[in-house]
Amino acid sequence: VLLLASCTASPAKEVFQALDLSLPEGDVMVDIDTHGGFHGDGESCIVLAFTPEKGADLAEELAVRSDWQALPLGDPSATVMESILSLLEDDGLDYTVPAQGWYWYQDRSPAGHSREFPLNCTIAIYDPQSCQLAYFELDT
Repeated sequence: VLLLASCTASPAKEVFQALDLSLPEGDVMVDIDTHGGFHGDGESCIVLAFTPEKGADLAEELAVRSDWQALPLGDPSATVMESILSLLEDDGLDYTVPAQGWYWYQDRSPAGHSREFPLNCTIAIYDPQSCQLAYFELDT
């Protein structure tokens, strides 16, 4: 069991790798994961908090990245975000999308997926006011 625990990536490290950012170390404020079962369907949310200095460094990096967009959320990410927040509310998540900051969206649905709503997606939102990065996954 100890070997398995030592090989498991921390929630923060998972976010760093998924977003391909040079993220500073942050404190995990929220870590919810409802994935499970045979198909691994579910939602997850990880919220990381940074010091103001490290948060400012992250904001500078995001401001020049072409894969991060300025808030507010555009479609379809706004619709997906509403759905994820609604689903995670039952697990105790109380999150409000900030008015300012940046977001990153990736539709991970299989090729040829023709529905308007993605089957699998990832959204990350950075709030420079609170120096918090929220990372969400939806897998259906």
